[in-house]
Amino acid sequence: MDMWKSFNAGRALVVAAAVVAGAVAVPGTSLAAAASATGTVKTAGAALTVRSGPGTGYTGWRTIANGASVTLLCQTSGESVTGTYGTTKLWDLLSNGGMVSDAYIYTGSDGQVVNSCAYVGAEPSSKTNPRAAEGAINWEFQHYGSSAYENLCLAFAAQAYGWGGSGWNTAEIGGDWESSHGYLNTTGIPPRGALVWYHNSTGDGHVAISLGEGKVIGTSVAGHVGVAGYLDHGMYRGWSVAYLPAAW
Repeated sequence: MDMWKSFNAGRALVVAAAVVAGAVAVPGTSLAAAASATGTVKTAGAALTVRSGPGTGYTGWRTIANGASVTLLCQTSGESVTGTYGTTKLWDLLSNGGMVSDAYIYTGSDGQVVNSCAYVGAEPSSKTNPRAAEGAINWEFQHYGSSAYENLCLAFAAQAYGWGGSGWNTAEIGGDWESSHGYLNTTGIPPRGALVWYHNSTGDGHVAISLGEGKVIGTSVAGHVGVAGYLDHGMYRGWSVAYLPAAW
């Protein structure tokens, strides 16, 4: 597989009042203000864990220091968390591809401030994946930094979705199948959970899994499993639902 490129107190009062009233912030209940926004990590002093998905049960793969500035790309509903700014089910996808609870992020609002995260549609019921999108993403984050899957990008994606293997010899064959059967989308940013397909110089192709908002996780990011922009690989083909009809 080809290598990727180098890759305020006022809000607290508002949230506290909402918690007393039993309210929680839920994505989609109001019009988002922007495609991205800046926030500040506010904890009691400890670093904030960045997770693979919207809940404390998802893999924590790095931390962010209290007081650090972060960029929010989208927000989604997940596990209810009580933190600095009260209780909320709102989780923020950050520019590094991970998620944190909005209960610890100062944005100037107790509600949604950026677009809701877009999720890929379901695969055909004739071949349902053993593992759903968030579980697949979490599985890949559990291997973050590993070089064991180099040149095995298609197997890595298939195993992330719960299969033993994809049933295709190369990602180029897989991408060709998705294209010839009408599953390959060549416009729009790949939604969270989508398979993202590429050509490469060796003719074997490449595939990764979308984290949403222009981010993917996969093999061959500086020789390891890592996060990159979906266009950082120079031969982008498009994205598809996570449909692996030959998987076993």
